[in-house]
Amino acid sequence: MQTALRFSAVWCLIAASVSGCGVPSESQPEPPLEPTLEVAEVQTVTTVQDSGGLFLSPTPEQAVPGYVEHASETTLAADQQERAKVDLALLFRSDTPSGDTRTLDARLVSPNGAPWSPMQHYFPHVSAATGGVSWPLEVSAADAAQQDDSISSEWRGWQGFRALGVRSSTVTGGPSVPVATLDFEMRGPQSPLVLTADGDALVVVNRSDQVIEQALLVYSHPGGVAVTVVGALGPGERKVTVLGPKEHPPDVLLELARDQLGSFFGSVVGSELGAAMARAKSIPFLETQGLRLISLLNEESAPVAVSFSSPVARDRRVVVSHSEILKPEEEARVLGVVADPALGAAQAPSVLGRFTEAKLEFAAFHGDSVVRERSAALLGELRAR
Repeated sequence: MQTALRFSAVWCLIAASVSGCGVPSESQPEPPLEPTLEVAEVQTVTTVQDSGGLFLSPTPEQAVPGYVEHASETTLAADQQERAKVDLALLFRSDTPSGDTRTLDARLVSPNGAPWSPMQHYFPHVSAATGGVSWPLEVSAADAAQQDDSISSEWRGWQGFRALGVRSSTVTGGPSVPVATLDFEMRGPQSPLVLTADGDALVVVNRSDQVIEQALLVYSHPGGVAVTVVGALGPGERKVTVLGPKEHPPDVLLELARDQLGSFFGSVVGSELGAAMARAKSIPFLETQGLRLISLLNEESAPVAVSFSSPVARDRRVVVSHSEILKPEEEARVLGVVADPALGAAQAPSVLGRFTEAKLEFAAFHGDSVVRERSAALLGELRAR
């Protein structure tokens, strides 16, 4: 009897592999897999310094599309503490681009507890949350590439990544664009590379505890733009560099600089995202007059920690360090311009350029008594607008 039972059990196991034994003969359908949503996250940390290394306001004068919201609160008060402007861009992709709309709530916190200002520009809408910021998003393929005429060239640069469209999940009827973006000012995060002027030479110092594999020194002025590669810098190391000559027309130099910037980013994030980053950053990095240093940092240096209410596959997280420096000749020009009593707050941005607040802060630190007084008054009017 026991032998018969053992034989029956063995036969049941064998038969189960063919038609089942004690189980339904038809296999149960597996539930459909939810489309994978991937996010590429690009954080840009901008600092502004004078030629002696003093940190100034990193808030730029910039044109933004009409649908981008502006915070009404004032920014952090100016002082000599190190400040940084943080720009965050989120680009989404899915393995089924024609799938249904996905909604998710992104949450932003400061990983090291450094204080930040209210959001200055943002799309879609953000709201304050305990310990950080809530960012409700709606992601879909709808209208992802139909905003060429309505978004600025800086935002439009992200379209090369062919990301899904993003709109607000709480505001109906808003536009759908290929990137969710916001920016704000933050205290505490240090720029790893300090750039100072020493006559005609520029001194680059790595004050961080990580190796900076490569950096780009960019000098843009009416005659064109020049890009110089700065090689690897270990912790505490410094390099002296000079700007090379330019031998092409300005439009040719700009295209060459964009290609070089795209290759620089692409060596870390891939050619497609690298090219989109270069196009999106072309205005602040290449087309705006000034002297700046660009480098890529490790993920641990990210000033913002982002989490999502639904599962999201982290495609790439990129941290870009962007350091602006005022050259001595620009500093002298600023002091002369601010001393002119005809200069008003309305004209200051067009005369002083993208980092107007930084240049006025410089004048407030370094000018004579008249210039310091005028700088303070102009800063107050600009920040009250």
